Amino acid sequence: MSTNVPDSTLEGPHRGPSATAASSRRQWRATDGGALTRLLQRISLARKMASYRFSSYIFCHLWLLKLVFTVLRRVRPISIFGKLVVLTKMSDVREVLGRFDDFTLGEVIEPGMPWGAFLMTVDWKEQHERERALLQSIVKPKADPLTIRNSVADECRERIATATNGRIDMVAEFAEPAVIRIAADYFGVAPLKNDKHRMARATRHLAGIIMVNPPVGSQPWIDSRDDMVVLTQQLLEQIEAVKSAIGASRQSELPDNFLTRLTLLLHVGGTPKWFDEDWIRRYLTGLVATGLATVVRGTSQTVDQLVARPDSLREAQRLAAALDDAEAHERRLTSRASEVERRSVAERVARSRTALMRYIYEALRFRPMLPLLVRDCPRETIIANGTRRVRIVPAGARVLAAPLAAMFDPDAFPQPLRFEPNRPLENYIHFGDGERHCFGRYVAEAALMEMVRALLRLPGLARAAGADGQIRYEGPAPCSFVLTFNRQTIGAQER
Repeated sequence: MSTNVPDSTLEGPHRGPSATAASSRRQWRATDGGALTRLLQRISLARKMASYRFSSYIFCHLWLLKLVFTVLRRVRPISIFGKLVVLTKMSDVREVLGRFDDFTLGEVIEPGMPWGAFLMTVDWKEQHERERALLQSIVKPKADPLTIRNSVADECRERIATATNGRIDMVAEFAEPAVIRIAADYFGVAPLKNDKHRMARATRHLAGIIMVNPPVGSQPWIDSRDDMVVLTQQLLEQIEAVKSAIGASRQSELPDNFLTRLTLLLHVGGTPKWFDEDWIRRYLTGLVATGLATVVRGTSQTVDQLVARPDSLREAQRLAAALDDAEAHERRLTSRASEVERRSVAERVARSRTALMRYIYEALRFRPMLPLLVRDCPRETIIANGTRRVRIVPAGARVLAAPLAAMFDPDAFPQPLRFEPNRPLENYIHFGDGERHCFGRYVAEAALMEMVRALLRLPGLARAAGADGQIRYEGPAPCSFVLTFNRQTIGAQER
């Protein structure tokens, strides 16, 4: 098979933007008709970039959205502004996210996915179920989360060991290397050209165009397309290498990752016609692009909220230590341990893990990974039927079903302004809801847990002074957040 970049990537999805930077620049400049035209293009692009930067700011600094949602929830819980519908109640958000056929996603998100169709863009319910089921069929429910936790924990230890001055950028020097390792070890997607720094930038760029799509022709837009082409080329080469190994009966030499499992499944045969090498490329790209930077965003924003609350930080550190103790006890069990004892210890580990996850989920409630979810309404329908706030949603409306609004609804989260980690975990919608809930939730939860607890182990954990100690963003994706800790105390503990 040729490893040339496929036409679907060069030309983009049928409703999406062009994907290659070179052809994109040519197309964008094709209307060049002289100095005046160039000036008008620059002015137009500058205006669009200002709008993009403002949208990115709103997406990352949530105070304005929280204020707007609070006011609307009191005045008009389901607000309609022309073709925009804004929901502020948890029950209404869950209703919209759960009505697959009535509220679609493909048209909304496809322009931000230049690599082609992906699970999130499939609005045909039966096909969505088939493709999700195929992905799920290669997941090992018990082994995979453990693999992810071990990879992340190893990377976190290595990164903390290099922070010899008691100062670490938890985005660039900690979380991004950890998720890049997930991409390589679990998904089978190696760093771009074996450059981890470039891979980190690429995940930032690709996630950015999904969260807040930059203007066509802008530098963020061009960078994302450049990265897309390189990633596509590399994935095609990796798929070809796996196929060659399978053809030479060397499967046993292949690493057990997503890429290998999908390629083996294709080789065995008996799969649907739509499942082919391009499907593997598109879905691996989609999993990496939509998941990695989102986990980085979630981790940094969780820690940001914890260090802002010293009492909650101390309790989270205590729970992290309790989880460490429970896992150490489990590892010390000998072959002579009874089944009852093993079950008791396993339950203790599970309880400790859940207790710490409550703090992570509650911290994320104040600054969610994805504060806004959007759906399209292809035909007129009703929301909140049978309630006093019932509204008719017009055909063609865009619906803002925001987790940020829903998770501050007092009916679902009493005293929503209070940090309360004992809330039921099922109340949160950090990973969406309904049949389009996040496929990679198990990956994100395992990674979040390991990264957060690795930082919670650090004595004297605090944000750095000044601007360095605040999360900085490149577009909508975090790029820096510096923490400090007591390096000497760690050294003494190790000795």
